[in-house]
Amino acid sequence: MKVKIALVTLMLVLVPFGMAMAQQPTNMYDTLAAAGNFKTFLSAVDKANVQELKSMPGPFTLFAPTDEAFAKMPKETLDNIMNDPAKVRNVVYYHLTPGKYLAKDLPGLKECKTLCPTAEPELIKFTKVGDKYMVGTGNIVKADVMATNGTIHMIDAVLMPKFASPANR
Repeated sequence: MKVKIALVTLMLVLVPFGMAMAQQPTNMYDTLAAAGNFKTFLSAVDKANVQELKSMPGPFTLFAPTDEAFAKMPKETLDNIMNDPAKVRNVVYYHLTPGKYLAKDLPGLKECKTLCPTAEPELIKFTKVGDKYMVGTGNIVKADVMATNGTIHMIDAVLMPKFASPANR
């Protein structure tokens, strides 16, 4: 009887602990992978070997374009970016900023420096339209998704750094 009580007590302690561990926030990369609608962006992250989303402690803020956002791009433009290591890296880093910003913080910032490694600092601008927030040309469709290394805002457009002249878009 004592053994049964001990086992039941152990189960009551370990099962909730295990469930809590399974529900802990993950890094940005794993959070996007679990969401399932960021395959194109994660492919770009992998091609660019962007470790900030996977293993860097942050904090970062990521404006993550959905697969639907990439689908709006002309195929030639997407192929041009995905087949050029420098361009794909710049595009990924253009969606990433140092610091942790919630959606409510963005209009007060007005603009923020990205991690895009171009010669001139790359800035993205924030606006509030009604009760919605925009970053560059993208609407934030889901805000404030927390990860261990920062905050993710799901957006409906792919933001393009200055390197992408109209001929390359």
